[in-house]
Amino acid sequence: MKKRTSRILSLIFVLAFVLTGCSGSSLNPAETVAVLDETTNIRLGEFSLMLRYQQAQMETYYGSMLGGGIYQQEMPDTGEVYGDTAKRSQMEEFHLLYTLEAEAPNYQVALTEDEQKAIAEAAKTFLDSNSPQLKKAVGAEQTDVEHLLMLLTIQNKMYDALTVDVDTEVTDEEAAQKRIAYAFIATTGTGTDSEGNAIPLTDEEKAEKKAALQAVLDEAKESKDLIAAAEGKENITANTITYGADSTSPAENVRAAADALKDGEFAELIEAESGYYAVQMISTFDQEATDSQKETIVSQRRDTLYNEKCEELKAAHTFTTVDEALAKLEFGQTFVLKMEQ
Repeated sequence: MKKRTSRILSLIFVLAFVLTGCSGSSLNPAETVAVLDETTNIRLGEFSLMLRYQQAQMETYYGSMLGGGIYQQEMPDTGEVYGDTAKRSQMEEFHLLYTLEAEAPNYQVALTEDEQKAIAEAAKTFLDSNSPQLKKAVGAEQTDVEHLLMLLTIQNKMYDALTVDVDTEVTDEEAAQKRIAYAFIATTGTGTDSEGNAIPLTDEEKAEKKAALQAVLDEAKESKDLIAAAEGKENITANTITYGADSTSPAENVRAAADALKDGEFAELIEAESGYYAVQMISTFDQEATDSQKETIVSQRRDTLYNEKCEELKAAHTFTTVDEALAKLEFGQTFVLKMEQ
């Protein structure tokens, strides 16, 4: 969450515009798209800028998989156009952003002069670096770019302010992690029939796979090193992994077999749905992984506390959407991120 602002700052001015339909009419950036507490107007240009930025991310990273015009596609479960779903979701986010801005003075949160200067420069770079067509399609002015970046920076600062009292004490027992080495050989097969269906391995082929991994396990028991024994063996992958009481990987039966081992010990071959595993317990208590898990637990606590307090703050502020203005944001155009050369 806390990395979001820096990511927006670095990417917001490298949007590129791709026209896939009619250009449409220009937006009035000063038009009100929502109101906080009946006194604070949210500009359409600001909302549009964030919406198009998120649209560009989706189109850039998922367009090749989901096809072009993602925001014009219908959601399979509801039949709603994805763009309308995105607008509704973003409106919830703007409710939060404007709430945090309103509450910031109560938490002694404010932007420094250096932050304000950096934001103004980033906004100017956005406007100077993009084509007139893009700026027309987005419908955002300097004030919209600047204020959006201010909102995101305040959100970043409010995260710290709202989570300052989080419990940072985590015991070794609570975060304890084990480290195992494993070697794996797949039994799913790689061939396909004339209709493209996977061809399952025969029982004889599976037995050959099992024997190959058993040979690796036998070698490892002699050398006391499963990773070294698996190195260079055809179709066998090997690695180390850490896990704890709340982990969902590796597979449950692999964790169960490993839990019965002491440091350095090996389990007998473990059969899974997709293949066979050989497992060696490296350490029943990995300090480095445990310390890392402590940080993860504290981070999860922060996120939980932040979300709870945000909901409390939002409940104290009214927020009204101007549907007529929101409807003007259509999805006949595609926005993508400009890739750095």
